[in-house]
Amino acid sequence: MAMTKATAVIRAARLTGASIVLGCSLLAGNAVASVAPPGAERRLAFLEDAVGLYPREAGLWDHTLLHRRLSVLLGKRMPFFRSNMWNTTTIARQGHLVYVTGSRLPLAGRDGAIFVADLQRDTLWVWVMISGQLFEYRERPAQPELPAEVALFLDNWETARRSAAVPALSYQ
Repeated sequence: MAMTKATAVIRAARLTGASIVLGCSLLAGNAVASVAPPGAERRLAFLEDAVGLYPREAGLWDHTLLHRRLSVLLGKRMPFFRSNMWNTTTIARQGHLVYVTGSRLPLAGRDGAIFVADLQRDTLWVWVMISGQLFEYRERPAQPELPAEVALFLDNWETARRSAAVPALSYQ
């Protein structure tokens, strides 16, 4: 089907109009915070029932929805995430954030992981420390204020990383 010049102009005008409407709604603050498909806003709601349990007790990393999302997010680092969640805290909640911190023994200061799920935005943030190198993964760019325990975990990693990078003192 050949597109006439008039048809092309009409199509361009429609796209421009849609862009303007979308831009105005964003400026007005009426934009939806989630880009998830309709009805999918509460896909992480199952985490609310797991608060207070250990991830192994809740089968957290093997939960159908969560395992799929983590696999997509972490890719080849998914096995490192799971092994670094060997020694974990219980599943905790602060506001709309559910989180778990973990480490792998015997390298607790060099290998670890953090899992944070934002129930309100239906999004995940994961940090994986592999041999002292930190990798961060986010489903969305926005980041809420992190729970104190998660922030402390990240600060400890940063301190350990900086101290490992400093050359040893010589007393000669």
